[in-house]
Amino acid sequence: MDFIITIIEQGLIYGILALGVYITYKILDFPDLTTDGSFPLGAAVTAALIAKGVNPYVTLPAAFAAGALAGCAPQAQAEGGKSGKADADAQGSWRDKPEMPADIAETLEADLVVVGAGNGGLVAATTAAQNGAKVIVLEKGGNIAAAREAIGALNSALEPDHVEDVPTLLNHANQTQAGDANMLLYKTWAEKSGEMIEWMKETLEPKGMLFPFEWHKPDDPHAYYPAMCYNPCMGEYNPDGPNYGAYAHLEVMNEVLGELGGEVMLMTPAKMLVQDESGKVCGVIAESKDKGVIQINAKNGVIVCTGGYGANDEMLQDLCPGNSNWCVLRDSVTEEGDGIRMALWAGAELEAGGACMIWNRGIMFDDTEFDGSYQGGDIFLPGSQPFLHVNANGERFMNEDQCYPMSYAGGANQPGHFSWIVWDGSYWEDIERFDTCGCSRLFPAPSGTAFNADVYDCEAITKEHLDSFWLEPRIESGALKKCDTLDELAKEMKFDADQTATFKATIERYNELVAAGEDVDFGKPAYRLSAVDEPPFYAARIAGELLVTIHGVITNADSQPLRKDGSVIEGLYVCGNDQGGFYPHNYPSNFTGINAGRTATFARIAAKHALDVA
Repeated sequence: MDFIITIIEQGLIYGILALGVYITYKILDFPDLTTDGSFPLGAAVTAALIAKGVNPYVTLPAAFAAGALAGCAPQAQAEGGKSGKADADAQGSWRDKPEMPADIAETLEADLVVVGAGNGGLVAATTAAQNGAKVIVLEKGGNIAAAREAIGALNSALEPDHVEDVPTLLNHANQTQAGDANMLLYKTWAEKSGEMIEWMKETLEPKGMLFPFEWHKPDDPHAYYPAMCYNPCMGEYNPDGPNYGAYAHLEVMNEVLGELGGEVMLMTPAKMLVQDESGKVCGVIAESKDKGVIQINAKNGVIVCTGGYGANDEMLQDLCPGNSNWCVLRDSVTEEGDGIRMALWAGAELEAGGACMIWNRGIMFDDTEFDGSYQGGDIFLPGSQPFLHVNANGERFMNEDQCYPMSYAGGANQPGHFSWIVWDGSYWEDIERFDTCGCSRLFPAPSGTAFNADVYDCEAITKEHLDSFWLEPRIESGALKKCDTLDELAKEMKFDADQTATFKATIERYNELVAAGEDVDFGKPAYRLSAVDEPPFYAARIAGELLVTIHGVITNADSQPLRKDGSVIEGLYVCGNDQGGFYPHNYPSNFTGINAGRTATFARIAAKHALDVA
C-alpha cells in the first residue's frame, strides 16, 4: 500500500512538472526550463530546512518562494539582448531543411537550370544556350539584376599591351586575406577571365555594346593593386563620362539568351534542390506566382548564383555579426541566402568565417544609432576619398588610403564605431591628385568610363557637379558640417575642450606630414596626403554601407560544391557571392572589378563543365 501511495505522489508531482514545461514550451511558445530547474531547487530548500529542524509544513511555502525567485532570475544574454538559447534557436532556423512539397502543380524539363538572373546567372545561361542546351533561369525578383559593369579580367587578347603577372597578383591577394583565400580559385580566375571577357565582347558587340578598358596602376609601392577591367556600355563611348548605357550588359545578354531559346521565369523563387538516391542534384523545386509549386528537372545540373545573404538579418547575425554590425545603409534587397541554404541542404559545406562587401561611404545624421536596422544614414560617395580621418576624440588612427572595407573597419573599431572624415576648401585639387580608381573615382579617368557618373545618373563629375549633387544636399540635411574655422568645426562635431585641443593638434601634425611629403606616422602615400589649412573646412561622420555578402559555399575550381569529406556534389554548381574562397574576411578591393569578373568567369566555367564542352 505504501508503495502504491508513493507512486501516486510522485506521479502527481511530476505531472505538475510536465504541465509547467508544456505551458512554457507549447502555449507560451517560450523555451524556458525554469520549471525543470525550480523543482530540484525546491526539494533542496525543503531538505535543508527540515535538517535544521524546521516544521515540514513551514518548508512548503519557503520552497515555493525559492522556485518563484528562480523564475525571476535574469537569463544569460546573448548578442542582441535575447537569451542564449532563444537566440541560438533563432540563428539556427535558417539552416533547417524544409519538407519536400507533397503536391507539384507542374513538372518542366530542361538541360540546365540556373537560379538567379544576375551577372553570374545570365552568363551561365547564355553560355549554355550557345552550346545548344535548353535553359531555364529562375529569378525571384520582378526583373533581371542591375549588376555592376566594371568586369575585372586579366591578360585578354583585347588588350595585348597590358599584361599582369599572375604569381604577383596571387601573392598580393594571399597577403591581403591573411593566407585564408583559396589561391586555386584566384589562379583560375586570373588565367580564364581573359577568355571570359573575349567571349562577352563577341556575344554582345553585335548588339551595339562597347567594351572600353580601364587601366590604372599607381606608381607607388604603398598603393593597392591596379585597375584592369572592362566597362561595357551602349552607344558612343565618352572617355570623360558619363556613358548612360552603362549597366546595360545584362539587359543585352538577356536579349541574346531569349533569341537562343532560353527562358527566364521572373517572380519564381527556387525553394530547394531535387536529388536522386546517389545525392546527385537533378532538379529544382520552385514557386511560381501563377502556377504554384513547380518542379524543373535538370538533365545536366543546376547552377546556383543568388547573390549571397545581405538581406537576411538572421544569417547576417549568425554568420558575420562583427563584419556588419556598424553599417548604417544596406543595398541588398532580394539576396536572402536562398542559394547558399539550398546548397547546404544538399550536403555542401560553408567556408569558415563570414564576410561582407562594405563601402566606407555611409554618412551619418546626428541622431543615428547603430540598432541593427541598417538605417540612419545616406550614401556619400566622397566618403571613399583618402582624406584625413579622426576618431570621436579627435585623434588620427590609420592610413586613410585603404580599400573600402578596411577603411570602414578602421573606423568601426574606434569609439562610437565611426570616424570623422575631414577636408578643406581645396578638395577638388586634392581629389584630382588622389587619382583613385574603381568605384571610388570622382575625377574623370584617363582611360575607361567615369562610371560613378553613370551609377547616379548625374553629369560627368566636375567640381560644380560634386558640390550640387553630393555636398550641398548633405550640408542642408546637417550630415555634412561646413565651417569657416576649425574651432567652429569642432563645435559642430560636438567635441569638448579636450577633444577640440586634440583635434587641432592632430590637424597641425597632419599638415606637417603633408608639407614634408612623407607620412611617417601611418605610411599613407605622399600623393594622397592633403593639407587641412584652407577654409572652409568640412567634416562628416562615416560608417559602413553594406552592399552584399561575399561568404559562401566551398567549391573546387569547376564551381562544384564540396561535402565535408571533400567529395563533389554531382549536378550542382555554385557561383558569384554564393561561392566561397575569395574573401574569407573582407572585400580587399585589391583589383578593380574582381568580384564581377570572378562571378562571370566561374559562371562560364560552370556552364561549360555541366555540358562537358571545352
